[in-house]
Amino acid sequence: MKRVLVCPVCGSTDVELDTAGITGKFYCKNCGYVGSFIIEMDESEYEKLKEAGELERFLEKKKANVPEEEKKPEKYPYENP
Repeated sequence: MKRVLVCPVCGSTDVELDTAGITGKFYCKNCGYVGSFIIEMDESEYEKLKEAGELERFLEKKKANVPEEEKKPEKYPYENP
């Protein structure tokens, strides 16, 4: 069963390791979230939550665990202006 990484801020699965995993953080290409807190689940579980419209409620519960300094930044911190 395939596992997916889910952004705790926007619910996107377009998540990758930040700085090739050196920092131990993840980067969401959708909203710009950079942080160590990430949700990992089975792909089928993610699809079921999404289809049932329960993904938002699930994420709201998980967002309570995201430290303030890791919530959605204004822009990706490593981009050139």
